[in-house]
Amino acid sequence: MMRSSVVFVVVAATLCGESLTNFKPSPRRSDHGTVSMVEFATTLMDVEPGSLALHLPQAMMHFHFEEPVWVVGYKTFIADKQGKAPRENYLCHTFVGDQRVMQTEDQEVRGLYSDGYTPEVVLPDGYGVLLPAGETLHWMPMFNNRAETIVRVKMKVELSIIRQRDVKKPLKQLYGTLRSVAVPHLYFVQPGKDERGAEFQLPFDGRIHFMGTHIHPHGVWVQLEKGGETIWRGSMKPGGLTMEVYSSAEGYPVKAGEKFRVSALYENPTQAPVDAMAGLYILYSR
Repeated sequence: MMRSSVVFVVVAATLCGESLTNFKPSPRRSDHGTVSMVEFATTLMDVEPGSLALHLPQAMMHFHFEEPVWVVGYKTFIADKQGKAPRENYLCHTFVGDQRVMQTEDQEVRGLYSDGYTPEVVLPDGYGVLLPAGETLHWMPMFNNRAETIVRVKMKVELSIIRQRDVKKPLKQLYGTLRSVAVPHLYFVQPGKDERGAEFQLPFDGRIHFMGTHIHPHGVWVQLEKGGETIWRGSMKPGGLTMEVYSSAEGYPVKAGEKFRVSALYENPTQAPVDAMAGLYILYSR
């Protein structure tokens, strides 16, 4: 049983401005250019029991590239002190990009995300997130620990990028926005079913090319609707370890002023409230 007291910490990061230059060959291939890989990680962190969406100041990171790069993929790992993947899932969610993602409903960012059920994001070929040379970038790793004891873990990231110097065919720029069913994003689900949602508008003409969900244990699906019709639903895959994603080079067309709704279903089989977050990270071209 998780302790009744919940630790929910949000603190400021220290600006360090580290330059990422450790480019390595990537197994990924693209017609648009040679794909490289950049890795970075936290040190081992003590995550207190009952921690949810824990932001540790020593874990956050500011950095930059010395040259323009296109981010085309993002993969996150959790490792214990032996360097192995722990049995429990201690990843809440995390972002890397041009700004820290705030708990608002209208923020546009250039960056990618991952979470405990979507630890890897791969963009459709021909699309990427352009990060200019020298731009300060922010990485915000967040941990969950529902156990009764402190855990000591670290978070590692692999960024898949195409350096501007290696581009062979033009890439199309993607922008991102996080749309949640609740603000603040953390809420609690009583025993049984819980379905809720929120409406929003996207203030541009363009196309949605990627959608990934953010969800906690006992989440069933997160979906995007328009006019009462489901555009896409991301559900838990068989085995209960990963969620589906939407990825399309053609994309879904969007017109400025159209009303959308993000909604989510949880099924709590326990006899006590459980923590929940539910939303969509949407990547689009304009």
